[in-house]
Amino acid sequence: MAPATSSKQSEELRTLMIEMARTQLAAVTAVVKFWDGWVKSADQYTQAISAELSKVDQGSEGSKEFVGRLTDLSREYLRNLTELPNVAVKQFTSEIEKIGQPAAKRTRAARAKD
Repeated sequence: MAPATSSKQSEELRTLMIEMARTQLAAVTAVVKFWDGWVKSADQYTQAISAELSKVDQGSEGSKEFVGRLTDLSREYLRNLTELPNVAVKQFTSEIEKIGQPAAKRTRAARAKD
């Protein structure tokens, strides 16, 4: 009877390890989604500021307009940053839902071709 118990415990441990690995993968995927969003948002922010600085440097925009536009750009950037945790949580939840229940084991034996 001990071998059957050992086999059952071994299978339960295997299932637990697979679930842990899947959960860890979901967490890493969510973190990557967070950082990806941050990089994209920061890139857009810096490009927009660079464009605004070029306008001021060329004299096509005054300093008051620049300050107003810089404030708008900063506000948009910060708004994007505050949305990133929600994006990461949605990604994590989505990945966890994909895990779901493990696929059922095949119960039919494969037939040999004649």
